[in-house]
Amino acid sequence: MRTRRVKVSGSAAIYHVMSHTVAGTPYLDDRAKEILRKMIWQVAAFSGVDVLTYSIMGNHFHVLVRISELGEVSDAELLRRYRILYPKPTGSQWGQSKKS
Repeated sequence: MRTRRVKVSGSAAIYHVMSHTVAGTPYLDDRAKEILRKMIWQVAAFSGVDVLTYSIMGNHFHVLVRISELGEVSDAELLRRYRILYPKPTGSQWGQSKKS
């Protein structure tokens, strides 16, 4: 039986995040692990969380993150974070059509 997840509101908290592949199949080779590692750091920077530690195995991964107290995010900070996920604008992002 699963234990109910605890969510902390209004203060800093540390969470253990874990995900695994379907049926425990080892899909994560060295290249996939490196891509996942980069994605973990990229999403953490976008989200404003601190990655304390992580471990990536062939069929699952663990990440320990610290969430700071909630606060306002300025427009400038939001744009900075957006550019972390999308460093190169596409035509559709800036209202431009694709050139054929």
